[in-house]
Amino acid sequence: MRFAALFLDDVDPASLDPALTRAHFDYLAAHGEAISDAGGLRAEPGGPFCGSLWVIEAEDIETARRLVAGDPYCLAGLRPDSRVFVWGRAPIRPSGHR
Repeated sequence: MRFAALFLDDVDPASLDPALTRAHFDYLAAHGEAISDAGGLRAEPGGPFCGSLWVIEAEDIETARRLVAGDPYCLAGLRPDSRVFVWGRAPIRPSGHR
């Protein structure tokens, strides 16, 4: 199943202990088979981070939630508002196809 994990926070990796940020990105890489996309969210281009979004492929929602909970940023208490949703991808055709 596919899930979307939404993190609402103000984590700025540049302001954190580099070892924690490295651990976070190592975690994403180590779980690349399940976390297919991940990245920071901003309200406007160049603005501060206001959260992150992950796309997760997992057997069930509990597995997706465990992946979220295991993120070093979550373990450090930097992501107090994280949510996991079942995501049904819309059947949209690629641009230029009619």
